Formats: sequence, C-alpha cells, structure tokens
Amino acid sequence: MLLVFLLLLALIVIVTLVTVQKATYQHSTGQVRDHARTSAIVVQDKIRNRSNQLHSALDTLAKDFNTKQLIAGGRQDPESLLSALNNHQRRIDADLSWVLDGEGRLLTATSDAAAGVLEINVEESTSILWHNINDHHYLLQAVPVRFVESSPKINAWLVAAVDTRKLITQELVTLTDMQISLFTPAPDNQLIASTFSTAVADALQTQSLTWSENLQQILLPVEGQEQEFIYASAEIGTSPAGALNLLLATVADKAYLSYNSLIGQLILILAVAALLALTAAVIISNGITRPLTRLVNVTNKIRKGQYVDDVPQSTTLEISSLSTAIGEMQQGIRQRELEIQQLAYFDSLTGLPNRNQFNQQLQQLLEKQHQPVVVLMMDVDRFKDINDTLGHVIGDQLLAKIASRLSHIELDNLFVARLGGDEFGLIWFGDDSNTPKSLANKVVEAFNLPFDIEQLRLDLDLSIGVAVYPEHGDDPSALIQCADIAMYSCKGHHRAFAVYRPELNKYSVQRLSLMSELRSALSEGQLSLYYQPKVLLADGRVSGAECLIRWIHPVHGFIPPDQFIPLAEQTGAIRDVTRWALTEAMRQQQQWSEAGLELNMAVNISPLDLVDMQLPEMVASLFSEFSANKGGLTLEVTESAVMSDPDMAIRALDKLKAMGVILSIDDFGTGYSSMAQLKKMPVHELKIDKAFVLDLATNSEDQVMVNTLLGLARHLGLKTVAEGVEDATSLAFLKQAGCHKAQGFYMSKPLPAAQFSDWLKQYQSQAS
Repeated sequence: MLLVFLLLLALIVIVTLVTVQKATYQHSTGQVRDHARTSAIVVQDKIRNRSNQLHSALDTLAKDFNTKQLIAGGRQDPESLLSALNNHQRRIDADLSWVLDGEGRLLTATSDAAAGVLEINVEESTSILWHNINDHHYLLQAVPVRFVESSPKINAWLVAAVDTRKLITQELVTLTDMQISLFTPAPDNQLIASTFSTAVADALQTQSLTWSENLQQILLPVEGQEQEFIYASAEIGTSPAGALNLLLATVADKAYLSYNSLIGQLILILAVAALLALTAAVIISNGITRPLTRLVNVTNKIRKGQYVDDVPQSTTLEISSLSTAIGEMQQGIRQRELEIQQLAYFDSLTGLPNRNQFNQQLQQLLEKQHQPVVVLMMDVDRFKDINDTLGHVIGDQLLAKIASRLSHIELDNLFVARLGGDEFGLIWFGDDSNTPKSLANKVVEAFNLPFDIEQLRLDLDLSIGVAVYPEHGDDPSALIQCADIAMYSCKGHHRAFAVYRPELNKYSVQRLSLMSELRSALSEGQLSLYYQPKVLLADGRVSGAECLIRWIHPVHGFIPPDQFIPLAEQTGAIRDVTRWALTEAMRQQQQWSEAGLELNMAVNISPLDLVDMQLPEMVASLFSEFSANKGGLTLEVTESAVMSDPDMAIRALDKLKAMGVILSIDDFGTGYSSMAQLKKMPVHELKIDKAFVLDLATNSEDQVMVNTLLGLARHLGLKTVAEGVEDATSLAFLKQAGCHKAQGFYMSKPLPAAQFSDWLKQYQSQAS
C-alpha cells in the first residue's frame, strides 16, 4: 500500500512540475520577446528624435538670413562660414558638419573627414540615415538651402552628423533594461557601438550571430566566467550598404528571473507536499496495518486459548492532498514597460502628452477623415523674461500651472500636449458645435485670471495660432506649420490669437526673400535716388532737394520704402543703405555744383544710424571726398529716432552740427517730442508732417495746428519746412503764416536726377 502511494505521489509531482514548467517557460519567453520588441521601438524612437533634432536645427539654420549670406560668400570668405558652422555644430552637439554647394561640391567642413563623403546622396529622405565616414558610422541629416525660399532651386546643402557611439549609451540601458549593440549590414556584420563593456563587446564581435526577431542564446565571458545571454535583433535606419542591425541582449538569468523564482517555489511546494503526503501515507498505512497486526496477535492468543477482553478497533484516516498554485506573472516587467511608455510619450514636468504623442494623435484623427479637426499652437509671450528674472524653478512651476489650466478647459474631445519649452499644442475634434475662433477664445478665457506662485502674481499674455483640417492642410506637418505661422503673426500685434490665412504665409515668404535680396540690390544697382525740390516761400527760389530712395525690383517691380526700410533696419543692412544714399546724394550734389547749381541736399537718417557714433565719421569722410559741394547737407531725423535714445542721439547731433550739417526734425507733430527734449536738440529746422498739410486749404483744424507748430518753431528760433503741399491755396496759407520752405507735388513730384535738372531749368526760366 505504501509503495502504491509513493508511485502515485511521484507521478503527480512529475506531471505537475513538467506541465507548469513548460507553460511558465513559454509565457516568460513571450514576455522577454515582447520586451525586446518594445525596447527596439524605444531605441528607434530615441535615435529618430535625435535625427529630427538635427534636421530641425539644420532647417532653422538654412532659413537664417546671415547663414545664407555666409554660404553665398563661402568661396570668397570660407573662414567666416567655417566659424559659423563650428558654432552651430557646438550648439546642436554634432560631431561633423559641412556645406555643399548646389552641385554637391564641398564649400567647407568642420573636419577633414568630410572630404571623403562627397558622394553622399544628400537628397535621400529618411529620418534615420547612417553613413560610414573614415571607418566610423555616423547618424546624418542634410537640409537644402534656398537663397530665395519661394524658388525651387537648391543653392546649397547643410549637412551634420553625430557619431553613432554617442547614441548607443547607458541611457538606453536605463530605458530598456537591456544591453544595446549596433552592427553593420550583412555580410560584414561589424560591431559599430555597444553598451557592453569592452571585453564583452570584443567577444560579441567574434560570435556567429543569428539576425532574427526570435530569441537566441549566446555565451559571453563576463568577469572571467562565461554567462548565458538572451538576444533578439531588429533593423534600424538606412545606409548605402543597407539597414543597420540592432541587437538587444540581456542576461538569461535576469530575463527568466520570474520563471526561475516560480519554478523554485513550485519545487519547494511540491517537496513539502510530497513529504506531507508521504507522512500521511505512512500514517494511513500504519493505521490500517497496525490494527490488522493486533487482530492477528489476538487471534493467535485465542488459538492458544488465551482470551482477551478488548478487541482492537479499526480506524480509517482520510488523506487530503493539498495543491497550491502561485502565479506571479511578470509584474516587474509590466511595470518597466509602463515607465518606458511614460518616458517616450509624456512630458515629465507637466504630465501632459509630449510632442511624439501629439503627432500620433493628430495623425490618427486625420486618418479617420470624417470629423473636423482644429489644431491650436500656443506659447507664452515673454516667458524667457520670467525665467531670466525669477529663475527656472518659478518658470517650471508656472508651466505646470499652465498645463493644469489647459487640462481643465471645459471642452469635450480636447487633447492637450506640451511640445517643449513654453509651447503647447491643442487638438479639438468632434462636430461643428465650436468654431475655430470660439475655441481660441475659450483657451484665452482660461488665462484671464493671474497665476499665484510663491507670493507672486503673474499675468500672462498668449500667442495662439489656429489651423483647421482640411482647409489649411491635410497632414499633421502642414497643419502644425500653418498654426505656427498664425501664432507668430500674433507677436508684435497685441493679438491673443489668429486663424491661419494664406496671405500670412505669403507675406512671410516674400519678406524673407526681400531680406535676402536687399544687400545684393545695392551692388546690382536696383536702388536709385529721386529728388523733390524745396522752395523758399519768401522769393520762390529752389534752395535744395530731398533725396528719396526707390527700389525697382526686377521681379516685384516698385517696392515702397515703408516695406524694405524696416527690413533693412531689422537685418542691419540700413547702415549700408545710408552710406550708399549719402554717397550718391553728395556725388549728385557735386555734379550740380560743378554745373552752377548750388542746392542743399537733404537725406533721411534711420534711428539706428542716429545712435551709431560712426555716422559723424562717415559724413566727415564724404565731406573730404566731395569737397567742391557748396550747397550744404541736411540730415532729416524723426522725432521717435531722437526719443529712442536721447543722450546718444544728442551727442551725434552735436558732432554733426559742429561739422556744419543742417539738422531737421522730420514728420514733426506726429512723434513723441516734449518741449524739454526739443530745447536740448541741436537742430536748425522743423519739418511739419504732411498729415497736417494735405487738407490745409479746407480743414480749419489743420490750419490751427500748422499755425501752432509755426509759432512754436519761431519761439525756439528754428526754421520750418512744410511737406505735402498739393495746391496753391495751401502754399499761400503757409507763406502768409510765416513758413520758410515748402515741398510737395504742387511744385514737383520726386524725379530722377536728369529729370530734376530739366525741371529746375524750366522752373527758373518761368520764375525769371
């Protein structure tokens, strides 16, 4: 009986152990394989993000006006281009950078290594592109440079590369809990980079590896002892030789930690159960055989004639088998996967979805193609000032509170994400119950109340750009770009939001084109000076002329000064424009002087020129060059130019006045002059703005204003010039009111130099 119990117990233990072991091993293997696939995706996303960062940084550099200038002059001034390229390489943490011209020839490079990669197909489009450069593999990105953004012609290429060994780091081990290695394509299969130690990586290079998503086993020496590893592989990116192979490995004992622990517990439980069962079998066996033995003894005694008083009682002990099944299924692995998911798709500061999840959500919504989708891009105006003034800790707290408010906006189907810095993205989808403007207004209303942070109260101004699918774009990148354009159009215009309009994009493209072409317009002779006469009201004599810049563009035709002068001031080209205008004006003045015409020449000066102490030196140099001029020079400056930096402006005006330059306040009456400042200005005359002169003949309010301005000038001892004279009545009023000079279409419109000379001769003959 005991033997039967033992055999039955052994059979149960063996069957249970084999069945549970097989099922647990298959499940653990599946979990390890899924973890390897998830880890491969995380590595690919990490490298793809780095590639996208390279592309974004290169794209921003390619659209920079100064960069285009340096590239255009790269053959003549390669040192400046190389210096700029080195600076940009440091900012984006790249290892190699170079510039190719439109035909693929090298302009400059930050390393001699670039000389060996001139045959790279820079037009190849991929998010992860590998290249072998001098036996080192690099992650590479290339962006075209167009000097005119609207042109299809590619004028140059910006290329940057990051050493692969900087991408395969211990950070990936932390994210994936696996060792990462990168190999060249078959048949070479050379190890490029690895998170293994050098000794283990060298041993890995000598192994015969199987490239498959299925799990494989391999023995590697670790600290002098061979250790079993589990690995899987996946392809990543592209290269001229094919896709690189990504190998993800982990220690077998670690991979099957839950499995080994479960099997150990199961064996222990089965051993205890077997011992208990054996004990129970012995007890049951003894419980049956001992009474039988006693009965045999009693029978023998009776046979011998010996009587007993008590007959042994038989008892049966029920044997209970305890089965215990404990299943702890990969809780640790599941937790690690959740952490990886959180890092890859959520912002750590605010807890909001990040840019990756924002793009995925937008892509999924657009693929449905049966519901309206509105994209809102938002950033905080002057957030950098808050960070710089109050510190990044306060800035981070503010960003967290902004995220909280966005998350609590009472709108169904609203998806909110933090895209980076102070930029947030919102996606609304559903029916037609909300218009784009109403959505933007609800976002603005959420920020009407100030933010209270550490006893500070902060009021925020927002810039929100809105784009709608499918009116403004049918893919995520187009919608985001349109929303960005609309958002940046808000800045400087004190608007909280703007809905994208095609003309916003057109304006920005044309504006960038003009910024790029302005300097070349000077050298190519596209700029010219027109001259408008100034007439003395006392005797009708022409005393001088104001020169006005005209830009005749070969494609766009006439471009008004109020369009390109602000661009010149923004890019710093205004100093070149001013030097050119002064030089051309004084050269023409000298030609008229040699022909017997003594005319004062008036030139408009930008506020940037006025606060630049190089202006007096420039004027002195021109006086020396054109010493035959006898008509004199008048510089016209606006009130706002003087008011922007009064101390510096007055210093420059004092130097110019000491040189004999006549100084005139242009557009007087429309700026911000105060009597206190006006008394300090070393100026000779006030030029009354045409806004008060155009309707002077019929508008009594303008007449009062002009009389007031003329009276003010007389009390200050200043001459006066009225611009915008359009009729004889206005001219007569000005003469009677005591104005000294007049200028306007009634006398003559601005004319080229030759036509001005003919007009002046005709005017003088009629006057005589």
